[in-house]
Amino acid sequence: MSRIVWAASLAVILVLGARILYPAAAPHLRSEHSRPAAHLHGQMVAIVEGGKLFHDPACTYLHGKARMVTAEEAARLGYTPCPRCMKSALEH
Repeated sequence: MSRIVWAASLAVILVLGARILYPAAAPHLRSEHSRPAAHLHGQMVAIVEGGKLFHDPACTYLHGKARMVTAEEAARLGYTPCPRCMKSALEH
C-alpha cells in the first residue's frame, strides 16, 4: 500500500512541478482562417451566407452570391478576415 501512495505522491509532485516550470501557453490557432481582425477599417467588405470569412469584393476566393457590409458589421456577425485579401486587417 505504501508503494502506491508513494507513487501517487511522486506523480502529483511531477505534474505540479511541470505546471510551474512550463505554464500553459495561449492556445495556438488551428487555422489562419480563424484569426480575429486586429484592425477594422470603415471599408465595405463582401460576405457570403453560410461563409466564415469577409473579403475584399475583388477577392478570387469569394464564392457565391455576396452581400456588402462594413468590416465592423461583418465582424459583429461572426465573420473573420480572409487571410489572403484582408491581410491588413490581421496585422497587429
